[in-house]
Amino acid sequence: KPEDVKEEEYSAFYKALSNDWEDHLSVKHFSVEGQLEFSALLFTPKRAPFDLFETKKKQNNIKLYVRRVFIMDDCKDLIPEYLSFVKGVVDSEDLPLNISRESLQHNKILKVIRKNLVKRCLEMFNEIA
Repeated sequence: KPEDVKEEEYSAFYKALSNDWEDHLSVKHFSVEGQLEFSALLFTPKRAPFDLFETKKKQNNIKLYVRRVFIMDDCKDLIPEYLSFVKGVVDSEDLPLNISRESLQHNKILKVIRKNLVKRCLEMFNEIA
């Protein structure tokens, strides 16, 4: 639960997740319940990555888990390219554990998660501004 986590724990987790030596600028920790259930932890880094506009780089900023089991870290359908600097973790309860990368691309659950992530990222940026 977000209220149980201390700022130092967010900071340590961000550094382990992103290999960044600096603390994060802001964090958004939330759970979505309803037709589908997932929880996410999103971080905005303090400074822009040096390869922000590099098109060929591997996008591995949002890691996807299903019921706390790691699935993949370069899911292009999880967040749009213009938010590729946002780092984080998504844990879904509704995706099947044995999902393949091909079926992930056409998954309706993933589209709903993506919409929620974009909305929450924009909320996070508004809180910074």
